[in-house]
Amino acid sequence: MDKFKFSKKSFVYIIIILLILYIIFFDSASFYKTDRIKHKLVSLQHDIEELKKDNEQLKLENEKLENDKNIWEEKARELGMQKKGEEIYIFKESEGL
Repeated sequence: MDKFKFSKKSFVYIIIILLILYIIFFDSASFYKTDRIKHKLVSLQHDIEELKKDNEQLKLENEKLENDKNIWEEKARELGMQKKGEEIYIFKESEGL
C-alpha cells in the first residue's frame, strides 16, 4: 500500500494539472471554445461575402430590368408568354427513341 501514498507535493501537482485541463477544455473562455468560435467566425464571414456577391448580382439584374424593356420581353418568352397575334409552337421530344 505504500506505492499509492500521495505526498503533498504530488497532490499540488495533480490539482494544478486538473486546473489547467479545466481552463483548456471546460472554462467559458477556454482555448478549445475560442478556437471553435474563431472557425465559426471565418465561416460566417465567408457566407457574408457570398451573400454580398449574390446581392450585387441581383442589383445589377434589377437595374437591367428597370432600364431595358427588351429584357422584359426575353424573360416573358422564357416563361412561355407571347405577343398579341403571335403563335407559339411547342415541340415535344418523342419518348420512343
